[in-house]
Amino acid sequence: MKNRARNIRLMQNDKTKTNRLGLTVVIGLILSSVIACTGKQSYYEEYIAIPDQKWNQSNIPFFEFEIKDTLQRYDLYFNIRHAKTYEWKNLWVFLKFELPMGMYDLDTLEFVLQDSQGRWLGKGSGNVRDGSYLFKTKTRFPFLGTYKASFEQAMRTESIEDITDIGFRIQEVNE
Repeated sequence: MKNRARNIRLMQNDKTKTNRLGLTVVIGLILSSVIACTGKQSYYEEYIAIPDQKWNQSNIPFFEFEIKDTLQRYDLYFNIRHAKTYEWKNLWVFLKFELPMGMYDLDTLEFVLQDSQGRWLGKGSGNVRDGSYLFKTKTRFPFLGTYKASFEQAMRTESIEDITDIGFRIQEVNE
């Protein structure tokens, strides 16, 4: 009888240990999922405020960043914060991308800020919208060193109003 009671207590202890192990595994899986869902961390991200919310063609924001790995691939984003009173549905910019050795690449980019029904894209509440636009995917930088990306507004007017900030983000791509 004592052996039987002892065996029952051992079995109950084993069930308790199994339940604790199962609970630990479940909690670990939940935490892993939450961490994975928080998104990728940016390699580089910076915003520059536009004075008086008027982006003149002579005001050319630039971003300097260091590349330490030429094998890593990156996604490049143009970020913009603007008021809902912005006059156009899109934004044209000239991108000048300078390499560490002084060479550079020029490109013209269009970013669509409204859908076909006139709804603003991006995130935000109230009067300000915050958009992040992927313009280059899985890019490798050919040289180590300091790079510079500059954005010049290329709309057909000297100054555009209701642009509050211009940003640039680089995100590592894990393949």
